[in-house]
Parts: sequence; structure tokens; C-alpha cells
Amino acid sequence: MFCKNVAQGRNGVIHYIFTILFTVLGYFLGQVPMLLAFNYQMNRHNDIGKNALLKFQENPDFSLFHISSNGGLFLMMMIFIFAFVALALSVKYIHRRSVVSLISNTMKIDWKRILWSTGFWFLLLFIVELLTLVIYPERYTFRKPDSSFFVLLLICIFILPIQTTFEEVFTRGYIFQAVSYNSKSIFWGLIVSIVVFAFMHGMNPETVKYGFWPMMSYYISAAVLLGLIVVFDDRLELAIGVHTATNMFGALIVTYEGAAMQTDSLFLNSKISPIVLALEIIVLGVIFLLFASRKYHWNIKSIDWNCKN
Repeated sequence: MFCKNVAQGRNGVIHYIFTILFTVLGYFLGQVPMLLAFNYQMNRHNDIGKNALLKFQENPDFSLFHISSNGGLFLMMMIFIFAFVALALSVKYIHRRSVVSLISNTMKIDWKRILWSTGFWFLLLFIVELLTLVIYPERYTFRKPDSSFFVLLLICIFILPIQTTFEEVFTRGYIFQAVSYNSKSIFWGLIVSIVVFAFMHGMNPETVKYGFWPMMSYYISAAVLLGLIVVFDDRLELAIGVHTATNMFGALIVTYEGAAMQTDSLFLNSKISPIVLALEIIVLGVIFLLFASRKYHWNIKSIDWNCKN
């Protein structure tokens, strides 16, 4: 079982404390390049006001500091690269186990699973967005791509997956396994991973623009879906693919005002409803689970919710 991979390493309370502390430290160290870039731009441009940082916290628009959206996206990704490196090193040297054990129950990453789930979920999102565009065309603004879009595409292919993989490995890999194994219950591992994921995203700027609880309904719906995928498939690759497809779609195809990632996507949606987004996640999630269940021959009724040696 995926949750039993924990038994491969050291699992004292102190090991978990230090791993989480180092991961958080890596997350904050990853913000240093962004802060240095802000400081550099503020020294170069007199028109950047002292309240630019406050405005940025409300709406992460890098143009406030005369930084391109691609440059800003890269700086944001640095945060997760640092955090991922910190987590990986901590798992290897503190827990003394392989990072792959946080992803696969066979100690081999199934890249075909990642590619399939990324492609299929991207297709589902495209179909829904296309229908929405047909029904509410006035909400969408098409932005003709230029050379910067190619750079954005490269970032989304080679760098953005690091961010989504880190979030999955940390919440539905590390946290899920730790809680499931120590509580001897996959149910509690699922619940805690949902709470941690929602809390991590509860600090996003969308919560300011669209309301905390409406956005939380979307985050929790996504967390439940991703958590169930891990429980049913007993490994992490499909969840990584779904999460990656979601962020890639938002960065490349359609973004919206107040989004955590402000990019030069092909379309800008001027009006979204977090509740509707949550309902979309539920409907598309059911479709995904049905197709994945058939493709990977899940036997959901026989799932053992206990995580005992």
C-alpha cells in the first residue's frame, strides 16, 4: 500500500518536525529572488510607490514593478523549486527514504499515468471552457499571442510542473502518508491532506477578490478529488497530472482577474464564480474517476482504509 511506504524510513516526531521546518524554510528562501528583483526595480524606477508591495499582495501583478508576466511567473516558481529541494533533501537525509516513495508504491514513477491524466484533464477543462465561451462570450477577451507566449509555453512545460508536483508530493504524498501510517487510517490521512491543501491555498489573492469561503469551496472540492484519486489509485501520479493540467490551462489558455498566477494567457475571463468552479470540479471529477477506474481497473469496493503493518 502507498501509505505503508513510510515504514521504509525513520518516523519519529522529531523527523517530521524538522522536515516540515526545513520545507517551510525552503519556501521562504525561495522568495528571496523575488524580493531582490523587487528591490532592484524600485531602485531603478522612481514611479514605483512604497505601497507597491501592499498592492501586490492583493493582486500579484508584476507590472507594478515593471517585471514581465513571464519573469514574474518564473520568480514565483522559484519559491516552489526551493521548497521542493528542501523537502526532497529532508526526506532523504532526515527520514532516510527515497523521494520516489512519496509518489509510487512500486518505487518507480509511472510517467504514462502522469501524461494520461494531464492530457485527459486538460481536455475536460477545454470542453467546459469552450461551452462557457459560447454561452457567455462577453466575459472573454482574446489576447493575440506574441513571442512572449512561446516563453510562457516553455515555462509551463518545464518549470510549472515542479510547482504542482511539489504541492502534490507534500500534501498527498508526505502529509497523507504520515497521517495515514501513524493513525493507521487512510481516512484521516485523506482529511488532513485536504485541510492542509486548502490552508495552503487559502492565502492566495483570489480569496480577497472573490471571498474567502467561496474560494475555499473550490479549493476543498479540488482537494477532495485529488485525495480520492490517490486513495483509489494507491499512488500519486494521476493526481500530479490533474493538478499540472489545471495550472497549465490557467496559465496558457484562460486566466481571470485576481488569479494567483497572472500570465499572458490566450483569454482573460472578466467574471468567474468560485461556487460554479467548485461544481465544475465535482462534475468533471466524477467523469475523470469513471474513466480512470475503467482504464486502471480500480476495485473501489475492496479498498482497505486501514494502514497497518
